Amino acid sequence: MRLPGMAADWEMSCMSIHLRLIIGSSIFAVLALLFAAFSYHSQSVSLGFAQNFYDGGIDPLGRLQVAKGKTVALAESLGAEGAAVGNDAQVRLEPAMRTISSIKADVQTALDQSGSAEVQAILSELLYPLSRLEASGGNMSARMAAREIASTALVLDRAVTALNADLVQTKAVAVGAIESARLRNFAGLAAILIGMAGFAVFLSRSVGASLRRVSGLARNLASGIECDMIEARGPSEVRDVLNALRQMQEHCEKLETMMLDKVDLMAGRLDTQQDQLTAALNNMTQALCMLDGQKRMILCNETFTELFGDHPAGTNARDFFTDARLTGRVAPNDTASHIQEVGEGQIMEVKRRGMSGDGLLITFEDITEREAIARRLQHLSGHDALTELPNRGVFAEILDEALGKGRKALTIAVIDIRGFKTINDTYGHPVGDAILRQCGARLIEKAGTKATVARLGGNEFAVILLGGRSAADAEDLARSMVASFDEPFEVEGRHISAAGSVGALYVAGGKRPVDLDAAIALQNCDLALYQAKQSAGSSYRMFQPSMRQKLQQRRELEIDLQKAIEEGQFELFYQPFVDTGRRAISGFEALLRWNHPERGRVSPSTFIPLAEETGMITPIGLWALETACEQASNWVSDLAISVNLSAVQFKSPTLVADVRRVLAKSGLQPSRLQIEVTESLFLDEGDKVLSILTEFRRMGLTISMDDFGTGYSSLGYLNRFPFDKIKIDQSFVRDMSRPENIAIVRSVIGLSNALDMRVIAEGIETPEQMRILYAEGCREMQGYYFSRPRPASDLPKMLVEIADRWPHEFEALTQEAIEPRSAAATAA
Repeated sequence: MRLPGMAADWEMSCMSIHLRLIIGSSIFAVLALLFAAFSYHSQSVSLGFAQNFYDGGIDPLGRLQVAKGKTVALAESLGAEGAAVGNDAQVRLEPAMRTISSIKADVQTALDQSGSAEVQAILSELLYPLSRLEASGGNMSARMAAREIASTALVLDRAVTALNADLVQTKAVAVGAIESARLRNFAGLAAILIGMAGFAVFLSRSVGASLRRVSGLARNLASGIECDMIEARGPSEVRDVLNALRQMQEHCEKLETMMLDKVDLMAGRLDTQQDQLTAALNNMTQALCMLDGQKRMILCNETFTELFGDHPAGTNARDFFTDARLTGRVAPNDTASHIQEVGEGQIMEVKRRGMSGDGLLITFEDITEREAIARRLQHLSGHDALTELPNRGVFAEILDEALGKGRKALTIAVIDIRGFKTINDTYGHPVGDAILRQCGARLIEKAGTKATVARLGGNEFAVILLGGRSAADAEDLARSMVASFDEPFEVEGRHISAAGSVGALYVAGGKRPVDLDAAIALQNCDLALYQAKQSAGSSYRMFQPSMRQKLQQRRELEIDLQKAIEEGQFELFYQPFVDTGRRAISGFEALLRWNHPERGRVSPSTFIPLAEETGMITPIGLWALETACEQASNWVSDLAISVNLSAVQFKSPTLVADVRRVLAKSGLQPSRLQIEVTESLFLDEGDKVLSILTEFRRMGLTISMDDFGTGYSSLGYLNRFPFDKIKIDQSFVRDMSRPENIAIVRSVIGLSNALDMRVIAEGIETPEQMRILYAEGCREMQGYYFSRPRPASDLPKMLVEIADRWPHEFEALTQEAIEPRSAAATAA
């Protein structure tokens, strides 16, 4: 509990600075007002003294002196006149009366202004003789007048003396009063100054102390000096600052606590990181050491110790390094490296990095295995990993060098394993890889040690042989390459036969053609290889300049084909399907024709393979499909339209969508559209083809296998894929006189009946062929015997022609076919 005095001190200390300034300023203002009022009073008193001194002293004195002067002058004037006329003689005083009246007026004014009783008495006394003189009207003797005036002059003199004495006394009083007022002013000013000084001391003690305390606490906080918890005492403003400082102090203490915790945490982390760094350094595959500017050891890892021994920090590098290059100067942040062999075959990559102060960070990495791998990779970059033979890039370099520098004759041959994809699909890729390795070994054996054998990629190989006297020697090499395929390849106990095609180029010795380089030479070999692939079985072809002419023609044809697509030079012809059971046309096959503006009609066997190779068959086939469906939608509703789709078209991701769009646009019923595909379609991406054909079946389309029996694994395709119809290839129909052909036709018809598939034969050109096929049970036929392919405008005519031929031509053939069978049945 505070004592009363303490309470007063506390209340005073709690008074705000703002309030203190207001109170101090108010006191100062009151003192100033009092001083101003007191000063004003003193000045008023002084002014009163001065006014009284003038009005009651100076001005009356002046008037009395003037009156005295007039009196003396009048006395002298009267004396002179009396002497002239006699003192007892009567004189006229009228002229002097005005002067006497003036004197009386001055005396009366002085009497009115004078404040002195003595002077007023004298002046009152003086007025009597003046009034008597004035009342005499000027009838007085000169002597009497002079005596009266002289008496008046004496009284005036006494009045002046008394008034002077009174002025001196008044002056003394005024001076005393003024001096007293001046002293009082000084006393008031001193009181104000003392009050201001006291107020300043008061502010200094009451506010300054608080501010100094605040300042000191702030400095302590800023300097981080520990101090007791701040108490908020003093004026309200100071308390606000102290509260803020207290919050800051508490926050600083919290921060300090947090920092200490973080320091402990960071110290723990640093220890952990130090352990981790040590573990990382010791688990590095590289040896590492760090040297200072004097090339003394700073640190190293265990791998370094294993290589150079254990050396403590501070050891000079000369004690463990014998190679001066290791301690050579490297600028800060720059690096230097070199390869150094140590021990027996061990290769080290030394990397040095400069640090500040000429320090060094040196690492030693064992790259023996890496160098071996690099050499291996360098070898592999130029060689085929499977066969270890040079690859296409190295082969081209060798060929360029042989063509450019040498003058010897040389033979280049490109070898292709025919049907290799089928071998891969049938036996698997490991078997195919084994065949490739054996093929490379056989080619090396046949070509000899002087030849360079390379694998160009896939199932293609190439051979360069320097020397040879003529093209005949080159043909001998080509034949020996073909002979490599005479014996079957033996893989995992199985004997697998494969054919080979060879395209060879002979380059005579001496001056080479300017434009002949590796690319041209290989291209020439490819042209010859292409010709060799046209033959059945293993064969070779030597390059002839005419082959390049054919290549040029092919390029021109390719350009024309692209132009034909852009200009719409294609047309659809239609060949009918004749249903001998119904004795009518059941549908038409759409056949593509190209009307070249200069070449005329180009054979489909010429441009369709080219279109498939270049991928142009996709837009061409889509056009044929759109056109056929559009035209067929205008036929009678029971006629089907058959469109051939290339295997290339099945690679299009939009094929199904395109067919659906064409049907929707043309309005053709899906059941009237028949899709014809060949067995070559199933050699690639069988699963994808199966999904597309299945989708076609869901849409209601008819699927027909064209040229059945000419490809591979036909029975497997029939079992796996959703076919509705089988078309017997015209190669079997053309020569049914041969027993094997008629056997195949009979088997296909029987197979289709067993699998519940329809069968159609193509290529019927004679009545005999129709009769035999009808006798074997084939009811749907197609061929020139019925009609050649004709434009869409001839379709109505074809329908009429076929209908007209039934009674007198086709009917007789069907009857002939039935009679032998009926006779055989009767005999049985």
